[in-house]
Amino acid sequence: MNRDLFITSALLGTQLLLLVMIPPQTSGAAITRPGPIRKQEKKLVPDSVLYFPLQNSGYVLLVEKSTQKTYLYQAHSIDRPLKVYPCSTGENRGPKSERDDKRTPEGIYFVTNSFEQRELSSIYGARAFAIDYPNPRDRKLGRKGYGIWIHGTNEILKPWDTNGCIVFRNEDIIELSRYTSEGHTPIIITQKINFIEKEELQREGIKLRRFIGSWLEAWGQGRIDLYMSFYCRQLTVAGKNWRQWRDYKRRLSERYGKIDIKIDNLQILREDGIVLAKFDQTYRANGFFSVGEKRLYLHKRGPEWKIADEFFKARKEFAQELPSSL
Repeated sequence: MNRDLFITSALLGTQLLLLVMIPPQTSGAAITRPGPIRKQEKKLVPDSVLYFPLQNSGYVLLVEKSTQKTYLYQAHSIDRPLKVYPCSTGENRGPKSERDDKRTPEGIYFVTNSFEQRELSSIYGARAFAIDYPNPRDRKLGRKGYGIWIHGTNEILKPWDTNGCIVFRNEDIIELSRYTSEGHTPIIITQKINFIEKEELQREGIKLRRFIGSWLEAWGQGRIDLYMSFYCRQLTVAGKNWRQWRDYKRRLSERYGKIDIKIDNLQILREDGIVLAKFDQTYRANGFFSVGEKRLYLHKRGPEWKIADEFFKARKEFAQELPSSL
């Protein structure tokens, strides 16, 4: 071994040994010791998807206006988004409420129609999807305007640069079209995504599914007082207040006697504290049959959820002797 290298190695070894043996001086810098090992941080997920049909591994689009980004999630695996896309929303801030206010609505929406490039004006880019703004709740709340689309652009994408639509780069809207189906894929538009622990989201989802199941059971058994306990007192449905709705339901129960109600394709979604339970409803009774889509909007009143709004849209080809609402 080279003599100089040997001496250098020996000196380094001695210095290391001294560092180990000599205790630190109290007036000098303290030795940094690792703190206690933290428990593994719990996984945070968006609070939006509370329940989705088990038989369908559908997708959810979550549009966050504050960051001008859209998150694509698979409904049964919301630990992380499949992909994140830049987007552009209305040039004016806040939720849409008036025609031509250049704001993008906030809430839970669904695609009602889709268009290929050959069907579109050049301002809509390569693909476009119409959404159901104003939905029944928007109309009830007096929100105006129409023609809110999700579409591409042939221009450079700029944030906060639309008249209210949600705009993507052409390559992104084409990719998103593979995950979007009419009437089924939720488009949740929010100012800022709220994240909670995954376990909490699962507990809330179970609680809300039980709520819907108990509401449905009380209705099917004709226990109208119990059925009405699921509704908030400020309810108005089809122009009826809480008391009028109770009396109307009692008359229907007396008229039809035994009824059979089934629901399918239940989705439970949330935006800004408002929960939407959307499902297909089949109603059978003596001399009456109907199939349609029902939407229940739930608010939390203290520790309990209550139904604040209810909307039913019958499929006319299946309806017989249809009352004004069911």
